[in-house]
Amino acid sequence: MSHRKAFTLIELLVVIAIIAILAAILFPVFAQAKFAAKKTTSLSGLKQIALGLQMYSGDADDMAVPNYGYVDGSIAGDTDLYHYDNNWVGRIFPYVKSKPIFFDKTLPEITDYSKYYQDPYYPTPFYTYSWSWITSFSINVDGYTQTYAGNGYCGETGSSGAQRSLTTFVDPAQRLAVTPTRYGSIPNWSWLRFQAVDASWPTYDAYASTFSWYQLVADARKQYNVKYIGAYADGHAANYGPEKFVKYYSQSGKTSEASTRDQWCQVMQSRDLFKFWGDAYATN
Repeated sequence: MSHRKAFTLIELLVVIAIIAILAAILFPVFAQAKFAAKKTTSLSGLKQIALGLQMYSGDADDMAVPNYGYVDGSIAGDTDLYHYDNNWVGRIFPYVKSKPIFFDKTLPEITDYSKYYQDPYYPTPFYTYSWSWITSFSINVDGYTQTYAGNGYCGETGSSGAQRSLTTFVDPAQRLAVTPTRYGSIPNWSWLRFQAVDASWPTYDAYASTFSWYQLVADARKQYNVKYIGAYADGHAANYGPEKFVKYYSQSGKTSEASTRDQWCQVMQSRDLFKFWGDAYATN
């Protein structure tokens, strides 16, 4: 009569150890594969948005889409402009026909597109936003949609924020139009637009804990590390790297690439970065 030999305790521990080692090796691989799939989906979404921007401009005599919204009276008794979807997202929506496409898939997604979202950093009833104001794909205001409405930098005079025409872009294949952004520590939404004059000059060794024009784009490195993604003025979508930023360091002891606005101007000009971000005051 035969007897089946049972596993010894040592053998069981060895098997468990092998399984643990394999799990430690494979789980990061699975996580990387999952992130890569989300990034690919986001890049595809940006491509569709880029084409939507092209189609909108084709119907608007080649003018770039207006980035902001306004109270148009279509919601009876509501004077809060953040409840109206006539910003750039709402204007492009008919061309892409998808609300989730305006949100970065590397973040948790919002699930209710009918509610108003309260801004945690400005907790008053006025700062409650319709879905189109809190997209995590954001448009380049002063480099794509209009010239910068403010004080002049780099020897330029201030401008009135005139709408841009796509036909004036010297090299639209290099001009960033839309890219993922991060709004402080909010986990699943951001702000619909960014200002290139600020977003190009972030603090690169820290993250914003509240709203910051300077950190909106660069803080996407939490997910993207050194491979950001963007949609461009010619309608294509592609990766770009950290070399597109003029980095300021406040904590790590590294030498800042620019510590003053004048230095920022010099770096932007010497590295030809205005082709990417846009010259805030020039129509091209």
